[in-house]
This record gives sequence, structure tokens and C-alpha cells, in this order.
Amino acid sequence: MKLATTVYIFFVSMLAVCLVGTALVIWSSERAKFHMDRVNLAHDSQVAHKSLSNHTYQLFKQYGDALIIGDQDRGAGERELTALIRADISRIRILIGKEIEMVGEEELEELEALAEIEAKIEELIEILEDIAAESSAEQFSFNWRRLSDVLDGRIDEDFRVLIEEALAEEAREVVETRALANAQLLLTERLAAGFGVGAVIITLVLLRTIHLGLSRPATTLLQTARQFSDGDFSSRTGLDGQTEIDEIARAFDIMADRVEAKTNQLFDENTVLERSVADRTRELEKLLADAEANTRNRRRLLADVSHELRTPLTIIQGEADIALRGKEKTPDEYRSALGRTRDAASHTAKLVDDLLFVARAEAEDPRLRVEDTDLVALASETVATFGPDVVIDSDVEKASVIADPTRVRQALLILLENARHHGGDEILVRLHQGAGGYRISVEDNGPGMSDVEKENAFHRFFRGSNAAERYSSGAGLGLPVARSIVEVHGGEIDLSDRAGGGLVVAFMLPHRPKLKVVS
Repeated sequence: MKLATTVYIFFVSMLAVCLVGTALVIWSSERAKFHMDRVNLAHDSQVAHKSLSNHTYQLFKQYGDALIIGDQDRGAGERELTALIRADISRIRILIGKEIEMVGEEELEELEALAEIEAKIEELIEILEDIAAESSAEQFSFNWRRLSDVLDGRIDEDFRVLIEEALAEEAREVVETRALANAQLLLTERLAAGFGVGAVIITLVLLRTIHLGLSRPATTLLQTARQFSDGDFSSRTGLDGQTEIDEIARAFDIMADRVEAKTNQLFDENTVLERSVADRTRELEKLLADAEANTRNRRRLLADVSHELRTPLTIIQGEADIALRGKEKTPDEYRSALGRTRDAASHTAKLVDDLLFVARAEAEDPRLRVEDTDLVALASETVATFGPDVVIDSDVEKASVIADPTRVRQALLILLENARHHGGDEILVRLHQGAGGYRISVEDNGPGMSDVEKENAFHRFFRGSNAAERYSSGAGLGLPVARSIVEVHGGEIDLSDRAGGGLVVAFMLPHRPKLKVVS
């Protein structure tokens, strides 16, 4: 609700309370005047009835005195009292008429009672006048008895009863009217107290409404504005009322939302920029590290290649020198020298081929000749050519993959040769289907490899202690070449210890290679 509307309602409510209070005062005054007028009328009617009773009894006494001592004033006193009686009756009739105008037709009974009193008085006056008219001495005794009968019977029994009933009725009306006046006064007091309490309650409620609609929202808005000025852009007033301050608070919240959104946008852009710079820096650092590693690898490769090629080249040169030096050799001696030279050249060619493949794999240019290959058949053929002492275990009848069969066979042969030369006398080849491809493992019961040797086993020209002792002619390129073959097919290769002793070398090949290959 608007504050202006609340204030308007407050003043209208107070005006209504004032008007109702004024109307209550006026109504109470009118009712008090009404009850006072009715009490006065009842009192005047009571006085008039008493006056009528007094004048009537005086008239009856006057007639009795006139009968006893004679009519000294020739009926003047009787006529005067009769006029007073009739004036009292007229006055009472006027008062009863006013009461009828004031309270309604319920006072008609008083008119009927007055008419009965008036008729009774007229009847008694007529009887007394008849008695007074026969005032001769001979009729005195008879008239006195008639007067006694009238005074004892008609007046004491009839007239007195009617007058007493009329007076009692007027007294009852006075009591009832006063009781009504007291009840009206009590009701007025209660209404006045109720209106006073209501006015206080309305005032307190409206003042509290104004306070809540003005003070609390203003305090909330001020606190939020201070938090916002301190940099807390997430602070909101949260006011949803209908006052003017609530509207200002909602406008402030909208402005805060826009400022926060803009700030968050700038922060996000700055974060993205920082992340991009950091990513670029990491890329540059990685490129630099790769360049430095490539430089080191290139130097090491040159050194390793020079070292590895020196021996076969020395053999080739030595055999040539022996064949050419001294006297002529027999054909068998020349053939033997050429055979040893060919073996050294073949070893050199294989070494160069392996190094070339590893280099191309690292350059992502392995030049594979891929085709649909059945790993079960390939593994069986490789194991069969390797020797009868190798056991193969497979849970699938056919394992189709898109791969270069020559390279896959080369990788499997490398693992078998390593198992034979560096492992034990038991070799087991397993082929199982895994998630997304097939897993080929070669297990042996040899001495295995230490953790350090496992970490360095895939480095070029690295040879473990067991390999150096048992197989001195190796170059240390077997596992690096096998890893390159597996990885260019999108697979993975790992080393693990065999339960009960020995080594497990396994590689996983997917159904289709993940890398782009060149046929």
C-alpha cells in the first residue's frame, strides 16, 4: 500500500471516529433530553393527579359542610372547586397527549383511565348537587345517609382506587423512565469508551503501519546501499511491498543486478583473459620444454645411434679388412666374411628401421597400412612361429580390429622375445575382450622388474639389470617400439607384476584406430 494512501486512510479513519463520536454525543444528548422530558411529563402528570385528588376531596368536603352547616356562599365554593377539578382534568389530558406524541399509543390507556375518573367525578358531583338541592330539614336525615353512602362507597371505594391507580401508573412511568435514562447513560458511557479504545487502536495500528512501511524499508534500503558502496554487489533489499520506498528499493535492486551482471561479466572476461594468458604461457612453456626435450632427445638419439651403429659398422669394416688383407682367400672364406657382413648390415637396417618408426610415431606420421585384422588368428600364427612352448589363452573366437597386422605382429614378437630372453621358462599369451577393444597380454615367470625399471622401460636404449646380464646383444629399443606401435593404433600398453612372480606386459587395441594414419 502506498504511504500516501496509508496517510489518507489514517486521516479519513480519524475523521470518521470524530464524526461518529460527535454523532454519539448528539444522540446521547437527544436521548437524555427525551428521557428528561418524559420524566418531567410523568412528574407533572403525577402532580396534576394529586391536585385533582385534593380538589375533588375538597369539593366533597365542601358539599358535606354545606349539608351540615348550610350553604353560606350560595354554592360559590363548590363552583370554584368544580372549575379547578375540570382544569386539572384538562391539564392531565394535555400532559397525556404530549406523552402520546413522545412515546406513541401506549399512553392511550391513561386517557381511558382519565375519562373513567372524569366520568366518576361528574357522577359524584351530580349526586352531591342533588343532595344539596334537597336541603330541607325533613330531608336532612335522609340526605345525610345518602352523603355518607357516597363518601364511604363511591368516593372511598371507586374514586380513591382510580386516583391511586393513576398515581401509581405515573410513579411507575417515572421509575421506568429513570431506569431507561440510567441504561441510556450507561450505554453512552460504554459506547464512548469503545470509541475511545477503537480510536486508540486504529491510531496505533495506522502508526505502526506507517512505521513499518517507512522506517523498516528505509533502514533496509540504507543498509543495502552501504553494503553496495562497500563493494558487496550481491546485496539486495528484497523488499516486495507496495509503498514508494519499496518501489525505490526494487529500482535499486534492478540497478544492483545490472551492476553485478556487468561486474561479473568484466570479472569473467578478466578471468578468461587470465586463463588464456595462463594457458598460452603453459603452452609456450610446454613448447619450450618439448623443444628442450627434443633437443636433448635428438642429442641423445644421435649419441645412442652413433653408439649402437658403431658396433655393426666396425664388424662390417673389420670383415672387409680381413677379406681384403693378405693373400687370396678361398671362396668359402670370402663367403663366410660376406655372411657376417650381411648379418651386421641386417642388424643395422633393423635398428635404423625401428628408430625411424619411433621417430615417425612421435611426429604423428607412422605410415601404417591398416586393414581388417583378426587378432585371434594373428596371435595364433605369431605364437606358432615363435615356438611350441608358448601357451595362448583366448575367450573369443574372433577379434576384429582395424590395424596394421605387420606392426601388431612386430609388437607381439617384441613382447615374446623379451619374455623369452629376460623372463622365465613359462610364457602365457592371453587375449580377452575389454571395454572398447581387445587386450593382449604376455606373462612370464621370470624375476620381473623393479618399480624404477618399470618407469624407465619405455625409454629408448634402456636395458634393465636382468636384460644386461642374460641378453647382451639387445639394443634397448623393443619396448619403445612396441609402445609406439600400440599408441599409433590408439591403444595403451602397461607393465605389471604377475601373481606368484614374473612380469605381465599387456596392450589394449581399440576396434578402430583413434589417430589418422597414412596408408
